[in-house]
Amino acid sequence: MNPIDILIKNNFKMTSNPHAMTPFGFRNYTVNGFNYDAYCGGFHRAYDFAKHDGAAIPAVMSGVVVQGTSNYGNFGGTVVIANKSLGYQVIYGHLKRNLIVTIGQHVKYGETIGYQGDTNNLNVPMASHLHIQFQRYGYLKEKDFVCNGISAYDIDLRKDRYFNGIFIPKYNMNIRGTPSLNGKIISSAKPKDNLAFNSVTYKDGHYWLKLNNGYVSSGTQQNIYGHFK
Repeated sequence: MNPIDILIKNNFKMTSNPHAMTPFGFRNYTVNGFNYDAYCGGFHRAYDFAKHDGAAIPAVMSGVVVQGTSNYGNFGGTVVIANKSLGYQVIYGHLKRNLIVTIGQHVKYGETIGYQGDTNNLNVPMASHLHIQFQRYGYLKEKDFVCNGISAYDIDLRKDRYFNGIFIPKYNMNIRGTPSLNGKIISSAKPKDNLAFNSVTYKDGHYWLKLNNGYVSSGTQQNIYGHFK
């Protein structure tokens, strides 16, 4: 599962997709003579989503709230969350002001980090929505920070230790007492079982999901042994 799947799972509708533009993110969005993408040469390398004005926005990965987070940031109410171990950072923009997170705060996957709004630093009318932009981890100068973005579909959330949810295996699988191929088998799971898990551990080349009664492998980096609900 990737961050886009998470937002769709939470009933957010994608309204702008950089993958649908050629080249990636070239939108050149102009209304009433105003080009919203002029600063970036016509590019908008971010995804836009909408649920309803004031909708709670979940963190699509864990991390630390970092610089760029501000009630009056580059994208209006802006929150930036970086995860050094994963190698990514996420920009959440146009949020309601009076942000509920602060720089230096640690945020876990799924926590509410703000609320859908229409704030911006251009003082132009804008429909309420979430601007969400993914970047490689690291400091960027202002224009690069605003204009650079990468695909979210390539981000494997199993690498986030705080990732949680429901896993549905497609094979008969062993549930082990420890997250290891050498762990004692304590029970089993069948295809289509709904296995609730609350964290992920990487060991022996496998991503182990922590269940209430043990650990199950969701697969390797190359293969996933089921799907996430």
